[in-house]
Amino acid sequence: MVKKNSICALCSAMIMLLLPWCAVTFAKGDSGMAICFLLFFAADPIAAICVGVFAGRKLKAAWFQPLLLSALFLLGTWVLFDMGERAFLLYAVIYLFLGYSAAAIAAVLGRKKG
Repeated sequence: MVKKNSICALCSAMIMLLLPWCAVTFAKGDSGMAICFLLFFAADPIAAICVGVFAGRKLKAAWFQPLLLSALFLLGTWVLFDMGERAFLLYAVIYLFLGYSAAAIAAVLGRKKG
C-alpha cells in the first residue's frame, strides 16, 4: 500500500503544484488566468474526488490523502500567487470536504459490496 500511497501523493503534487506553475510560467496574460480558473473549478475538484475515492477504498492506510491534496493546493497557490490569501484557504477547505465526502461514500459502498 505504500507504493500506491506514494503514487497518489505524487499525482496530487503534480496536479496541485506542477500544473499551476506551468500555467503561470508558460501561459501569458489572460490565458494563464483562464487556465488557472479551469484548474480551480474543474481539475482540482475532480482530483479531490478521485483522491477521496482512492482513500475510501483503503481508509486505514490512505486516510491522509485528501488532507495532503488540500495542503498541496494551499502551498502551491500561496507560493505562486499571494501568500496568505484567504480565498485560497476557502478553496482548500472545499477540496478537503470533497475529498473526505468521496472517501466516506466509497468506504460505505465498499462495505455494502463486501
